[in-house]
Amino acid sequence: MKQIDVIFVTPLPAFYKVNLLNRLCEKKRVFVIFLYEMNSRRNKDFVSQGIKFDYVILSKLQGSRLIYLWRLLKRDYSYRSLILSGWDSFYLWFLAFLSPKSKNAVVVESTYYESSIRGLRGLLKRFFLKRIYLAYASGEPHIELLKLLSFSGKIIKTKGVGVFNYVNQPSFVYKTQIRNFLYVGRLSEEKNLKLLIDVFNSLPDLKLNIIGFGPQEEVLKKMASFNISFLGAISNDKIFHYYQSNDVFVLPSKSEPWGLVIEEAMNNGLPVIVSNKVGCSMDLVAEDVNGIRFDLDDRNSLKNAVLKICNPIYYNVLAKNISCYNFEERSQKYVASFFYME
Repeated sequence: MKQIDVIFVTPLPAFYKVNLLNRLCEKKRVFVIFLYEMNSRRNKDFVSQGIKFDYVILSKLQGSRLIYLWRLLKRDYSYRSLILSGWDSFYLWFLAFLSPKSKNAVVVESTYYESSIRGLRGLLKRFFLKRIYLAYASGEPHIELLKLLSFSGKIIKTKGVGVFNYVNQPSFVYKTQIRNFLYVGRLSEEKNLKLLIDVFNSLPDLKLNIIGFGPQEEVLKKMASFNISFLGAISNDKIFHYYQSNDVFVLPSKSEPWGLVIEEAMNNGLPVIVSNKVGCSMDLVAEDVNGIRFDLDDRNSLKNAVLKICNPIYYNVLAKNISCYNFEERSQKYVASFFYME
């Protein structure tokens, strides 16, 4: 039986999760179970190839996957901690009940904004959490979800969902005009892009650049005025050029468990505008310090935020604050939060 510190179970080998796990394996003995392969809806480079730890992709296994998991936990490995990424898969439930509660931890990247806490779904989540002794919660809305689900175990706030590909923080440069706004992400209903396009249709002197693809792409293109450009998918090794050639990043989502793109945008020097339903808005976005939170229930709130941030004096205060951030230090603290395994 092989001795290890952590068995980590997560859906996909997404680059930001692999970056986290690569750092964990520098100090801990880690084995990773990826539940699925690359999803065709994602950019090809959304899935990382630079894996430095032992792993298996469960969906590629022949034969009974449940028997494989039983052997893994009961015969192949002696482990200190089993870290489960959420509760949305039958395999996560199987592992939670197969492993002793004293070893079970869960990563909570859902918030009380979008996660059901009532009815059968709420009841099932409470039942699952009775098998968990430790929760790694991304931020305050995630901790609030655990409280609403009556979780009684230990909670550690990680302030993140992964480790993105950092760049050197750009130096502050005073700007006299703020005209170029950027969105990066899927073009789908929950991202609230129809509202974003409506706002910029009414502000023809401002430019909106949209990076990404998704089911609403054609509908959104038909809505958009001349000042809105759709740039398609951009690879991770080139995306920083687009961040740094714009002035402001906007994430208007109706539902967003965290919003890693907010960290990426700030790492590239951009002040941000986010909805109050974005998971990281309470922990990362400080009003009048590095960005603006707008109210989804107020239809004029997003437009007012856009107009406010176009004031050069106000904008440059935010941009100067962001230029002092150290995202490598942030990532070290995020990774270190997973070293608690007792």
